[in-house]
Amino acid sequence: MSKQRTMAVLTEINETSERAAFGSIHHFCEELAAYARKRGLFFYVSSPALYLEGVGYQWTESGWGKRDVPSANVVYNRLHSRKLERSPLFAELLARLAEENGMMFNHRFLHKWEVHCHFERHEYLHPYLPKTALWSGQHTLESFLDAFPSVFLKPIYGSQGRGIFRLQHSDDGICLRHSTSASTAAYRSMDALASALRQQIRTPMIIQQGLELRTLDGRPVDFRLLCHRVRHNDWRVTSAVARIAPPDQFVANLARGGELMAVNDVLRKWHTRADAFQQKQLLKEIALESAAVLASEAEGLYGEFGVDLAIDIHGQPWIIEVNTKPSKRTDMAASYQSVRPSAKAIIDYSLTLMEEKE
Repeated sequence: MSKQRTMAVLTEINETSERAAFGSIHHFCEELAAYARKRGLFFYVSSPALYLEGVGYQWTESGWGKRDVPSANVVYNRLHSRKLERSPLFAELLARLAEENGMMFNHRFLHKWEVHCHFERHEYLHPYLPKTALWSGQHTLESFLDAFPSVFLKPIYGSQGRGIFRLQHSDDGICLRHSTSASTAAYRSMDALASALRQQIRTPMIIQQGLELRTLDGRPVDFRLLCHRVRHNDWRVTSAVARIAPPDQFVANLARGGELMAVNDVLRKWHTRADAFQQKQLLKEIALESAAVLASEAEGLYGEFGVDLAIDIHGQPWIIEVNTKPSKRTDMAASYQSVRPSAKAIIDYSLTLMEEKE
């Protein structure tokens, strides 16, 4: 008798005597479990340590139950910790998967600089890439501030809009603002500005051209397009939302107070119906090209990306960044559907991987 097709989600698990919690993807795992059952998959959630013990949590009518589980044909990596992905425990898990002929997708977090380097190898993406460099101190800062009215400094391992600096020319000098602070400091000399940054920066950063983005009521807008792999390197957009920055904030991440809106509603405030349709199609094309490039360039297997795009005041689209473990909070379909298209896409892709290997 052939072994039942099996899929595991790998994530951090908070275990108590009463229940297990899977953090921000807890409800998403229930959706995955429901659709996996419908597709005939044996499905469970595990952590690296539990997986190596052959233990996982399976969804039943009474909730998540801990039990012995078989090795998985496909593992969906939703670990939230970069440190854990670099640990000996994770390396042991990868070795176990290789021994068992299993597969993992969403291989590991990709940081901002390596994503940019992958994109730069593809000339057709150049029109959509803000000028970007690794932050190496005052010389880089001067060259960017000579070239652009504003620039951003972003931690290469950052997420959720944390740790970003905006530097902007003004009558008072160069204004420095942090994404988690409401206050702004102005510096008259480059030496003083560079000194202030050196005291605050403790992690590798990229420096990036600032953009004059389209806004709603003066609030910057960006777009999160969730892309899922279908088979080989074919991708589709499973959801798209607009994110509106809070008043007096320059990032639109939900973790920083950003507000969700439907893409069509935002584009129709800026464009005619026909132009809004064309603009949305262009955003989708850029997101799909971005996903295909990253999947072909990066080491390991990837099955989903969250691609963040924005449009400047001249109508030019830009690639802001790509998230390797995209948040499930931006999937607006969750409010009216029990199983989101993104959950179905993950299960369907896992089944495709299994079929291709059989």
